[in-house]
Amino acid sequence: MKFVTALCGSVSLLAIVSPAMAQQAGSPATAAQLDTVVVTGSRIVRNGYNAPTPITVAPIEQLQQTTPSNIPDALNKLPQFSFSTNTAANGSVGGSPSVYGGNFLNLRAFGLPRTLILMDSRRVPSTSINGLVDINTLPQMLVQRVDVVTGGASAVYGSDAVTGVVNFVLDKKYNGLKAVVQGGTSSRSDANSSRIGVAGGGDVTDRGHVIWSAERYQNNGVRRHEDRPWAASIPVYIGATGVGAAGTASNPYVLAQNARVSNTSFGGLALTGPFKGQQFLPNGSLGAFNPGTPTTAANLATGGDGGWFTDLNMTPPIITSQAFGRFEYELTNNLTAYAQLGYAETRLFGQHSSNATAALFTVANDNPYLTAAEKSALGSTPNFTLSRLARDLAEDSTLNQTTDALNFTAGLTGSVFSSFKWDAYYTHGEARVRSSTYNNINYPNLYAAADTVKDASGNIVCRVSTTANAGLYPGCAPLNPLGNGNVSAAAKAFIYSNTQWEAINKLDDFEGNISGPAFNNWAGPVFVALNFEYRTQSLAETSNVNPLAVPNYSALLNKPPAGAPALTSVWAYNVQGATSGRNHVWETSAETVVPLLIDAPMAKSLEATGAIRYTDYSSSGATRTWKYGVNYQPINDLRIRWTESQDIRAPTLNDLYAPPALANVTINDPISGKSAQVQSVTGGNPNLKPEVARTTTVGFVYSPSVIPRLRMSLDYYNINIANALSSVNGGSAAVLQECANSGGASPVCAAAVRATPTSFPTYVTNYTINAAQTYTHGVDVEASYNFDMATVNRALPGHVDLRMLFAYQPEMKTRAYPNAVLVESAGVAGNGGTVGFSKERASIDTGYRLGPVTLNWQVRYYSGLALSGNPTQFYAAPDLPGIFYHDLGLNYAFKAAGRSVQAFLAVDNLLDQAPRIWPGTSIAAPGAANPSVAGDDMVGRYYTVGLRFKY
Repeated sequence: MKFVTALCGSVSLLAIVSPAMAQQAGSPATAAQLDTVVVTGSRIVRNGYNAPTPITVAPIEQLQQTTPSNIPDALNKLPQFSFSTNTAANGSVGGSPSVYGGNFLNLRAFGLPRTLILMDSRRVPSTSINGLVDINTLPQMLVQRVDVVTGGASAVYGSDAVTGVVNFVLDKKYNGLKAVVQGGTSSRSDANSSRIGVAGGGDVTDRGHVIWSAERYQNNGVRRHEDRPWAASIPVYIGATGVGAAGTASNPYVLAQNARVSNTSFGGLALTGPFKGQQFLPNGSLGAFNPGTPTTAANLATGGDGGWFTDLNMTPPIITSQAFGRFEYELTNNLTAYAQLGYAETRLFGQHSSNATAALFTVANDNPYLTAAEKSALGSTPNFTLSRLARDLAEDSTLNQTTDALNFTAGLTGSVFSSFKWDAYYTHGEARVRSSTYNNINYPNLYAAADTVKDASGNIVCRVSTTANAGLYPGCAPLNPLGNGNVSAAAKAFIYSNTQWEAINKLDDFEGNISGPAFNNWAGPVFVALNFEYRTQSLAETSNVNPLAVPNYSALLNKPPAGAPALTSVWAYNVQGATSGRNHVWETSAETVVPLLIDAPMAKSLEATGAIRYTDYSSSGATRTWKYGVNYQPINDLRIRWTESQDIRAPTLNDLYAPPALANVTINDPISGKSAQVQSVTGGNPNLKPEVARTTTVGFVYSPSVIPRLRMSLDYYNINIANALSSVNGGSAAVLQECANSGGASPVCAAAVRATPTSFPTYVTNYTINAAQTYTHGVDVEASYNFDMATVNRALPGHVDLRMLFAYQPEMKTRAYPNAVLVESAGVAGNGGTVGFSKERASIDTGYRLGPVTLNWQVRYYSGLALSGNPTQFYAAPDLPGIFYHDLGLNYAFKAAGRSVQAFLAVDNLLDQAPRIWPGTSIAAPGAANPSVAGDDMVGRYYTVGLRFKY
C-alpha cells in the first residue's frame, strides 16, 4: 500500500489517457476544448467526464508513443486491462480448442467473454471459436481513438458488457494519405518484427467520402523456452518435505530448478529387466543413466539425465494482414447511406507446441535393433519396459493456424424532427479458423512400428506384419525405439499424419437506433434513445479425425500400459471433433437522461439516467437488463456520478455445443470406496443460461478552476455474479468429496454418473454449468495535466504532458460451485485454479516536446503476488515482488519533399526486466509451459524503429 499512498499523493501532478487527453499528444488544450470531446458510454452521446459511467479515452497518437507494434499491445499497458491474452505475452490464447495467436482484451481480469468489443458502437462479430474478437483483425490504421467503458453496459449494448466495453472509433472523415513502415528486434536478436501499412481518405463528388486502409504485421516469435535463462532453468514447485500431499501444511511447495523426469530419458530408459536403470544413448548403445538428485515428488529429480520438454515455442511466429474500405454518400441533407467491408487474416505458422508425455514400450529380446551383446545379456528375459520421451519425434510436429475474418456493414443514418438522430444497419460477419497439426503421432501405428523382428529374408519388419493381423496396419515400417534420433524416414511416414479441423462462425445482425431530446422539463431537455436488434449466429466445425475414436491394441504384443494417454486417444497431440450449433436473439431497449436541477444552490446540475433492455435468446429464453444512475455537479469544479446495473454474459456457441472428447482418469471415490480408472467426458452444455451480474459504480471527477488543465477522477466499482459459468470436473477429489458430504444431494453429484447411488461411477463429466459465484471490486484513479515549461521558468523551453492511470483491485473471489473452496485471484500469481493478477497496477507517462522532437517515458508498475489464492494450498517459498517496466519513445518530425514525416524509436522494457516465475506444480511435464507469471514480459528489451508519412 506504500505505492498506493505515494501515487494518490501525487495524483495532482500526473495525467492519464482520458477524455482530457483526447487532443493530439503534446498539444496544448483549453478547458473549453476538453469539454467538446465526444466519447462512448451511451446511445445518448455524452462527454466522458460528464457521463455517469466511468470512461477512459485513449487517443491513438498517445498509444503509439511507446508501443508502435499495435493498438491492443498499447491498451494492455493500461491498468484497467489485466490478464488479456496475446501471442507475445501468453503463447496459447483464444480459448478452447487450442486456438493460438491473436489479441484478446480482458478488463479487470474478470474474463475475456465479459468484455464487449465494439467498432463505432457496433458489435464486432467474433473471430474465435469461443466468441471472442481478435483485435488484430480491426483496421488499426484508421482507428482514431479507443473508448473504454469500465462499468456494466449490457442495458445499452447487450450481452457481454459485464465488465465494460471497448469501442474502437474510426476516423470516418479522414482526408489524405498516411503510411507507416517499421521493424523491430529484441536485444537477443529474436522476435524480429516488421510492419507496413497505408491508409487514405477523400471526398467523392460533393456528397461522398471514402476511407480505406491496408496493413501487414509479422513477428517471428521467440523460438524456444531455452532462449531465455529464467525458462531454460526448468523451474517447478514441489513439496518441501514429502510428508503428506504436496501443497499441504505438512508438505508446502518450494521452488526447484533444472527439473527432470527421472523415470524416462530422451533415448529411452530401461525400467525392468537386466538393463534396469540404464539408458540408450543417441547412437543406440547402452550407457549409464544419472538419475539426478531426487526430490520429494515421485519420479522428479533436479539435474541428471532424465527427460524434460524441450524445443517448445516461447512466443509463436505470427502474421496479421488487414484490408478495409468504407464509402458513405449523403443522399439528402438529412439522410446518409454507407457501406463498409473489412477483411483480415491472422496466420500462425511453424508453432512447436507438441508436449506428449513419455511412451512406454515393451522391447522383446528378439528385437533386431538390440546388439548381440545386449541380446545375450537379456538371456531368457522375454522383454523389458523402455520409457522414452521422444522429443526427436515431437520436434517434427508443427502447428499452423489461419483465421480469416470478413465483416460487412451497410446502413443509413439521418435525422428527423430536427434534433433526433437515427441509424439502421445490417452487419454480416464470418470468421473461419483452419488448424493443421503436421506430423501428429498416431499411437497405434507408433506401437506397431516399435515392435520389430527379422523376417525369413533377414529384413527388419514390424512384428504385426508377420501375423494374420497384418491387414490392420498396412504399410507398417519398422521403428528403432532405442536412442534419440534413430527413427527412419519410412517409420516417420508411417506413424505421422496431418490432423486438421476447421470452424466457421457466422453472425447476421440487424439493428436500429434513434435518440434525441423528447421534451423540455423545468431543468432542460429530456433525452431518450430507443434500440432494436435482431441477430443470428452459427458455429460449424469439421475435422478429418474423430477424437472419440478409441485405439485398439489387441493385435499387438507391444501396447501401452494401463493408464497411458495412448489408451485414450489415437493421437499424441490435440485434435478437435465436429459439431454445429446456432441460435438467434432479439433485443429492444430504451434509455433516458432526465435533468432534475440546473444552476440551483449546491446543484450546478443534477440529472438521472436510466436504461432497460429486454433480450430473448432462442437457446436460453428471455432475460432483462437494466441500469440507472445519477450525475450530480454541486459546483463547477466537482462532479459526482453513481450507477447501478444488472448485466449479462450469454454462453457462447462453443459453451453450448462444443464437441465431446474422452479421456481416462484415475479417481479415488469416497462413496464406493474404490480407486480405479474411469472415462471422463467433456463437451458443450446446451442447457446453459446467461450469467447475471450486479454492478455498482460510484465516482468523483474534479476539475479545479484554479488549475485549468488539471482533471482527476476516482471511481469505485463492485461486480457480483451469482450464476457464473464454471467447469465442474466429476473426477476431481473436491467434487467427489462434496458429493459424498452432501449424501448425493449436491448438484455437482451429476458430474459423476453412477448405476446406483453408491456404486463406482460409470463415467464422469467435465462440463460447464451455471454454478459459480464470483465477485470483484476496486478503485480506478485517473488524472491529467499539461503545461509549458515557460510557466515554471521563462528560460525553459518545451511542453510537458503528465499522465497517470492507477487501478486498485483488492479482491476477486470465486467459488466454483456451492460449498467449494473460495479462491482469491487478486494479488496472487495464479495457481490453485485461479487467474491471478496484481492488486495494484499503474501506468505513469511523462511526455516532453521541444520543436520537432517528442520524448515519452512510460513507467508501469504491478504489485507483488502471493503464490496462491487457494486457502487449502500452502507454499514455503516467499511471495513474488512487485515489478516495474520502463518504456521509452523518441519521435522526430520533419519535412521530406514537402511532406510530413515522423521518424520514431521505441524501446520497450528498457531495463530488460525478467518476468517473475509462475508457481507451476506440473511435475509430470517440466518445461512444457512458459514458467512466467501471466502478463509479465517474456521477450525482454525490445527495439522498434520506423517512419510515419502523412500527405
